[in-house]
Amino acid sequence: MSRRVRYAGPNDELGQLATTFNTMLAELEVAYQQQQQFVADVSHELRTPLTTIRGNLELLHRRPPICDEDRAEILSDMREESERLIRLVNDLLMLAHADARQPLKSESVPVKMLIQDVCHQAKFLASDRSIAYAQLPDATVVGDRDALKQVLLILIDNALKHTTGRITVTAQVIEAGVTISVHDTGPGIGSDILSHLFERFHRGDSRLNQEDSGLGLAIAKALVEAQGGTITVESQVELGSVFTVTLPQAALDYDPV
Repeated sequence: MSRRVRYAGPNDELGQLATTFNTMLAELEVAYQQQQQFVADVSHELRTPLTTIRGNLELLHRRPPICDEDRAEILSDMREESERLIRLVNDLLMLAHADARQPLKSESVPVKMLIQDVCHQAKFLASDRSIAYAQLPDATVVGDRDALKQVLLILIDNALKHTTGRITVTAQVIEAGVTISVHDTGPGIGSDILSHLFERFHRGDSRLNQEDSGLGLAIAKALVEAQGGTITVESQVELGSVFTVTLPQAALDYDPV
């Protein structure tokens, strides 16, 4: 796959064909390398919890029997690792669904109701944290309601992992559509990490993300792009981060100035 068509002739139809073919080969080579890396990453992520579970099972079968306190601790570790496996498999399935470009629903989704529902659900999952919304326009976007909820929950969950402070969700109507932003007051993201943030299995500071599969933001990006939208991030160290999703606005909402 690393070989290329050699052509030293004029830039005629044959020359253009050779260039197109070489470009296709280069893209296929990159895709193949990415696939190989993805398989290696998945194998590593699956091996770690499975190794822990296997080691704990061997401890449980030791003779003489271990004490009740140690047994309870081992069972707790095994439960945590099995839950980690379940999260990873669920994330992989969701990512595969997004990668397959399987058609999502195309429906009118009221932005205010969407954000209110997501914030309510997030507060239920993290009742001790400050999650609020503000500046919500009476606008409607075109997309899949469930997929959009999943995207926003991923962004809020990501913010919860990195800040103990305030999280705010805002929305705004712009010329390109409607933006929905998740603001946090966390430590911010360094420029060396920022460019890799949406890559698969990227965790930033791994010390803070032992429970994170490293797929959440990649899933969010895939789901947003599958609906004709974009996702970006702005961040300043020690000041926090803002993740912004831009989506097509429903035609009935368009009001030219």
